[in-house]
Amino acid sequence: MTNPSSVRLPVLVNLQTSERFTIENQSITLGRDPDCQLVLPEDGFASANHCRIFWDQGRLWLEDLMSSNGTSLNEQLITRPSQLSPGDVIKVGHTRFRIE
Repeated sequence: MTNPSSVRLPVLVNLQTSERFTIENQSITLGRDPDCQLVLPEDGFASANHCRIFWDQGRLWLEDLMSSNGTSLNEQLITRPSQLSPGDVIKVGHTRFRIE
């Protein structure tokens, strides 16, 4: 089993602002709530706790947290946890991120 600390950590790149966020924790939450690890205060279409990205058995996954507008992976709305790969594009509200 691969441990996240033994591989190059994935990075989320905000496609609008080019900001980079390294995924260093076992799980991160994205949304407007200030308690999220990746806060999207300017995106009125993102829910307070919109989605999470998490490690499971050495793989990186994306899960929608019952957000109002849904979470998309590569332009497809997800309905269950979906595995992430480098180059994937995640849409949270109106904000788009690429996994590197």
